[in-house]
Amino acid sequence: MCATSGVDMAGRDLRPRPRPQRPLGSRPEGPRDRWDPPVAHRLGWAVPPKLGQRLYEKSKLGRMVEDGSVVLSNEEVLFCHWNRHVSLPSESWLDETLAADPSLLQRAVVLDVARSGGEVLVLNDVSESRWGFRWSRHDKPPAPPQAVADWSTAAADVDWPTLLTDATNDDAENRLTEWYIIDDEFDVTMYHVHPVTFSGALTPWSRLDVEQRDRLRHAWSVKVPCGDGYRLPLIAGSWPWTQVGTTHASGRQLNAEESAIMAYLVEGEALTPISAKAQRLMDAGVMLRPGFKYGCRWRAYDDEIDVAHAPWLIQTEDQRPVRWQEVCLAVRLAEGVNKIWVTEVNGQWLAVRRALPGRPAQPRHGRQADDPTGPPRPDAL
Repeated sequence: MCATSGVDMAGRDLRPRPRPQRPLGSRPEGPRDRWDPPVAHRLGWAVPPKLGQRLYEKSKLGRMVEDGSVVLSNEEVLFCHWNRHVSLPSESWLDETLAADPSLLQRAVVLDVARSGGEVLVLNDVSESRWGFRWSRHDKPPAPPQAVADWSTAAADVDWPTLLTDATNDDAENRLTEWYIIDDEFDVTMYHVHPVTFSGALTPWSRLDVEQRDRLRHAWSVKVPCGDGYRLPLIAGSWPWTQVGTTHASGRQLNAEESAIMAYLVEGEALTPISAKAQRLMDAGVMLRPGFKYGCRWRAYDDEIDVAHAPWLIQTEDQRPVRWQEVCLAVRLAEGVNKIWVTEVNGQWLAVRRALPGRPAQPRHGRQADDPTGPPRPDAL
């Protein structure tokens, strides 16, 4: 690619995408103010009834008070300035407000992005633990909300236990758990988070017949060390349990986790913490293969490895990202190879997936229950 012309080797013009700067109306490049500024109110910033009614009824902005005016939050004041031609309370208002509310500009940008496709995001009271509720452009209040929205900076730690609780509760209410992550350039990335119930078509140990198990026990009895695990002989030129091992050099190679699982099943040895997690997933009919190339613990298949691609990349709790910027890297890599990134939280599984404002949520993988809020299949976990 030519760095000076912005044209790649195929002759395509690669122009950098425009980055919004959201100027203020007090500056020459800012939006033309048309409406008088809101005035201070004990609950926020009050807009008089004529304009307030339009903002409240058409855009679902602010909250109506007794005298018919509508009170806006700080971030709604900025949103209305950028998008509804409402003047700021004063030229120094933003700087003065930031002194007491340092995250105001981040919240306002997130609100602007969340509403950019005609979506409706209604903010909760500051006393609420969740930031707001979102409706699609086609289905507005008083209809049930489509998502519960929260936001964070990219450098902040992820509160995984709370995220698990919120996603589980939202899923039970048939709502999306939606997170908007803003970086230091005021660029916003949107994610959907949902619980995952693994289910696959592979045969676990409990469903192998007696002859297959006996042959596997015999193969285990003549194992030899190989790498971190063991090498077992093939059985009549093949291998009856495809969930375990990799055929190579006319033998079946078992890694450390698979070796621990075989020792548990055949000899009654205790499972390691990681092999216990692997065995639970295998009991659900899933095949696990190393995720080294994808920066995770496992890639997980719901069918034979020669039949289907791995739908999931799985990260266990001990290697789980700490900050949102690390989650962004993991999810971007996973979706770049058409996989769903899943991480463990308190022994349960959460998927984190990229989303776009105004676009439908990505469908969940087809082998999971048809109703994501319904009870799991008996063989799933």
